[in-house]
Amino acid sequence: MLDLAIIGGGTAALSGAIYAARAGLEVKVFEKAEFGGVLPIISKLENYPGFLGEGKDLARQMRDQAKAVGATLEYGECSEIERNEKGFTLTIDGGAVEAKAVLVATGSEPKRLSFIPEAPVSYCALCDGALARDKHVAVIGGANSAAQEALYLAGLAEKVTIITHSRMKADQELLERLEGLTNVEIIEDLEPTRENLAPYQHIFVYIGKLPATKFLANFAEILDKNNFVIINGQGNFAYQTKIPGLFAAGDVRQGKIKQFVTAAADGASAAIEINNWLKTQ
Repeated sequence: MLDLAIIGGGTAALSGAIYAARAGLEVKVFEKAEFGGVLPIISKLENYPGFLGEGKDLARQMRDQAKAVGATLEYGECSEIERNEKGFTLTIDGGAVEAKAVLVATGSEPKRLSFIPEAPVSYCALCDGALARDKHVAVIGGANSAAQEALYLAGLAEKVTIITHSRMKADQELLERLEGLTNVEIIEDLEPTRENLAPYQHIFVYIGKLPATKFLANFAEILDKNNFVIINGQGNFAYQTKIPGLFAAGDVRQGKIKQFVTAAADGASAAIEINNWLKTQ
């Protein structure tokens, strides 16, 4: 039986794995897609203290560090978690894994448009940027993600039009860089309807995210109305849910700030708490 099973492979998960392994816990991280979460699709990371460069490089460093201190990283999708007498049973790719404690750090997934536009739709500029080459593309959204992706696409597309249903909310530094590009325009207060998106040859969507919590169907009581995980449910353990031994960190939990640096802090804090909690059992 593992001391700790971590579900997810992003910043919070890898940070948690590093701290848990350094504390001497037997910890295994399960990731269904790519270790690093969304880091590998960030072409230029500028808001993580001490690091400037491509997100994939930071993701690799986090992954390598977690393995170096003794954490096990394994590809596999968790479809269910159940309580047992000694802790939890996780269903990973159809098989059973037992752990005394679980850290949910699955992050979030992009919200999708409620309709199918005429043009192709993507949710990752780094992944699908080649499809925008020499085209007039639309970027839907007004926050930092939309601005950062628009900056990347501006180097490939003939023209980039940012469309937001309200006002631009991106950081001033990003807005200034956008304003300095001749092939980028911003349209505010416009709903991204099928009709309004008809003129564009490709559409990139950044309208928010939804928590990846479908596998927590057995623990509906720890999810809020938007399916984010509710923490601070047990005594002095701020990252624990109402279910003893079940913790959450990063974008999957309730909280307004969704940044790589806060996810890293979450993972570290949760791992320290889990180590302390296990000592009480």
